[in-house]
Amino acid sequence: MAAAGDLGWTIRRSAYFDSVALMRVAEQARQIPGVIEVTLVMGTPANRATLVASELWPADAPATAPEDLLIAVRAKSDDALRLALASVEQRLDAPRESRPAARDDVAPRTIVGARRRAGVANLALIAVPGPYAVIDAHQALSAGLHVFLFSDGVSLADEVALKLRGRELGLIVMGPECGTSIVNGVGLGFANRVRRGSIGVVGASGTGIQEVTTLVHRLGGGISHAIGTGGRDLDAAVGGVTTLQGLGWLAEDDGTRVIVIVSKPSSRDVADRVLAAAARIGKPAVACLLGYDGQIPTGLEVVTTLEEAAIAAVRLTGAAPRGLDRPVITSSATSGSIVGLYTGGTLCEEARRLVGDGIHRFVDFGAEEYTRGRPHPIIDPSLRHTAIVDAAGDGRASVIVLDVILGDCAHPDPAGALAPVLVDARERARHAGRSLSVVAHVVGTDGDPQALGVQENALRKVGVIVCASNRIAAQTARDIAEARHAG
Repeated sequence: MAAAGDLGWTIRRSAYFDSVALMRVAEQARQIPGVIEVTLVMGTPANRATLVASELWPADAPATAPEDLLIAVRAKSDDALRLALASVEQRLDAPRESRPAARDDVAPRTIVGARRRAGVANLALIAVPGPYAVIDAHQALSAGLHVFLFSDGVSLADEVALKLRGRELGLIVMGPECGTSIVNGVGLGFANRVRRGSIGVVGASGTGIQEVTTLVHRLGGGISHAIGTGGRDLDAAVGGVTTLQGLGWLAEDDGTRVIVIVSKPSSRDVADRVLAAAARIGKPAVACLLGYDGQIPTGLEVVTTLEEAAIAAVRLTGAAPRGLDRPVITSSATSGSIVGLYTGGTLCEEARRLVGDGIHRFVDFGAEEYTRGRPHPIIDPSLRHTAIVDAAGDGRASVIVLDVILGDCAHPDPAGALAPVLVDARERARHAGRSLSVVAHVVGTDGDPQALGVQENALRKVGVIVCASNRIAAQTARDIAEARHAG
């Protein structure tokens, strides 16, 4: 171990821990007074480079392998630094709760074994590193299981092979990098707890599905199923295999009356085929394909924002949803740019399109370059926290816009973890003689473990402008920035 001033680091060789367990250890160490940042990640080249760029790791540190655990701490004093490092080591060394296991309690070692024991189960959820995920997914298909593939790091060729094989077997492969699905009311991945209803969703976007389903819930509607496809499904090489399967399933589902399609920017030809297929189903359908500018088939409603998709879907069920309220804002004359720091890729892309490029900057911390070898920022937001403080020190930034994602598998209290970071960021800006506005949208419901109202109130208490949708948040940030430029 080496430590210099406010930086300490250590390497654990060949040490694997569950990403959620690492997030909890880091969160507990951050509660120590004087601790600024704690990061625990696997020793991949990408993770090392990220830590070095964030000044959380010395460039001349010993070489590491992907199976090594990197522990980095930044603190205001040597005492806080030592306490934090000791806390991390102690919690990692703590014995896990265990009890003598009966023969039937021993976890199966293979998908085939799990399938044999599960009996009526018909779906496998896979969240292991990419090369192993491909093997497990093929085993699941061989065992007659549908696949929810959360893992990233799967090659495009492997994705195509898995999806085509699944289709031949009459099975669906949701993923890779599938963040969210809801099947028969059961949430998979980062799903939110929404009421059951008659609106079905197919999405090449995890947070896009979350935004639509939670807004449908907020507007009084409900979800029959939400089928995630993985973000590359509408790429030319994949051809929309899972999206087209999902549309076919929703077409045959008696409980689905309205269908919503959501996607990040896609292949124009694939998008055309998907929209044509949706128009042929005979059920009312709404599509939100960010950036799509092709010919819209007759009988299909195409919208430009996720909020519009949710409103249109609820309306097509026969309800009369009212629009979502915009916050009343005030701003000072301090000019500057918008910095969008997102954990959801589709939310980031939608906000970027609404605000425009130019002087503004948007970062998706859910992109593979930030998640390879470390927990997704919806689970562990520490990397974004560091970026927020950095943005506050950037003299060009006057507005920070954020998403906060709730749901099963997400951080247990994202707003609570975010609040002190925002207080620190705004204080830094104030000391530099600037004002810094923070705008946020919380994706979730009051049925989620974190509770939407609790999370929104925690942000309001530290001066955040909380908005009811991602669209409203982006436009509110733009309005503040433009008012300051005009001032």
